[in-house]
Amino acid sequence: MRKERVEFKIERAEEEDLDKLAELYLEGYRGLEEYSYTHPDDVRAYMRWLLKRDPEGIFVAKVDGEIVGFVAGDANWFSKREHRKVGAIHEIVVHPRYRGMGIGHALMERILEYFKDKGLHVAELWVGDENYNAIEFYRKLGFKEKGQYNYWVRMTLDLNHSKG
Repeated sequence: MRKERVEFKIERAEEEDLDKLAELYLEGYRGLEEYSYTHPDDVRAYMRWLLKRDPEGIFVAKVDGEIVGFVAGDANWFSKREHRKVGAIHEIVVHPRYRGMGIGHALMERILEYFKDKGLHVAELWVGDENYNAIEFYRKLGFKEKGQYNYWVRMTLDLNHSKG
């Protein structure tokens, strides 16, 4: 069921956003803790790592100035399975209250556009095998399942033929 759309803006994340992103991450993974960091200190360290990997690759969605979602991408990622650099999507989180409003789709469009601007041809992500909503979301965006390792499903998207 789709919710009513809200007005939101997509902006590049700043270092001062990291604590808010850590809070949002913990809220977004509620019920899916087996796929996430659960201690706030670990999440903050992870957010710093993401920003260090690609300082331009994190985008936030804001409603009335409040961050309600983010995507963390990495245009510097070398995929051992693709044998080349790919656009890695490490995280996409939308606050549960704002899901189904087009925010996640807009964040994904923005990160895929960023990867294309960087000259990349493939986007790659890993998703928990029982995170059915996320898997279906990625499929609708054109991602294809490319194997599984333990409880992680690898999905890729050909950026030359994507909808984004």
